[in-house]
Amino acid sequence: MFTFRIETYEKNMVCLTQNESDFQILDIIGLNPPSSQINSSSNAGMDGATFNSSKLNPRNLVITIKINGNIEGNRTFLYNCFRTKETCKIFYKNGVRNVFIEGYVESFECDLFSQSEVAQISIICLDPYFKDLKMIIDDISKIKSCFYFPFSINVDEPIPISTIEMDRVTNILNASESETGVIIEATFSNHVNDIEIRSIKTGEQLKIVYPFLENDKLTINTNKGSKEIILLREGKEFNLIPYIAKGSSFFRLYIGDNFFSYLADDGESDRFVSILFKHFNIYRGV
Repeated sequence: MFTFRIETYEKNMVCLTQNESDFQILDIIGLNPPSSQINSSSNAGMDGATFNSSKLNPRNLVITIKINGNIEGNRTFLYNCFRTKETCKIFYKNGVRNVFIEGYVESFECDLFSQSEVAQISIICLDPYFKDLKMIIDDISKIKSCFYFPFSINVDEPIPISTIEMDRVTNILNASESETGVIIEATFSNHVNDIEIRSIKTGEQLKIVYPFLENDKLTINTNKGSKEIILLREGKEFNLIPYIAKGSSFFRLYIGDNFFSYLADDGESDRFVSILFKHFNIYRGV
């Protein structure tokens, strides 16, 4: 048993399963891992070839739907759900995974003069990975909350509201089938001149030299094709790519454990920064 839903270009959610009086999904091609492209070069006087690089090709989802009930009404309804050239978001759930993927509607083919109308819809997903429906959020801030409700405080036995762990290193677990990018959100509670985020495992670092102010919010996206560094200040957005320090890199989350820490003004202002790591687990197939 599976569930298939689509979020249309207009952000409307439509479920195309458990509704066989109107629609019946006969087949979905493209749920398996997509094909890869292997780049190699031949060497004179040697058998075979030398590996250069590899990548996954875009995913092509082809959905075959039998149209029931009010044939003409349901067909035009599908036209609006799957608008050619426009984006859509596909949600797929089975007994193991609950995922989504985004793509562009390439074509919508249907035999209007058949007694049993069947539509075939092609969707090109440029990012070939399925993403887990739930975003994973990890807090790597060095101020650790210690105060929770409900609570009881005894006389002469105070309870700390929070503690500062200056040497804190946080493990970000990537349970995906591939390495993935991450969205980093830093919030500032005071003036900070620079922020440096470090990957303890790989030695990579990303440092931004910029005079941050109280209530500033910094968003760093390291996902391929979406890399950006945006500062939100008093409702206005600013591009901070030009303020990246030399030697910085847009690190990614490798499969398994990833250890991160940060320094604000070489550690002197760490307590003024709160940092969240956000990522999705990604999969090659369902």
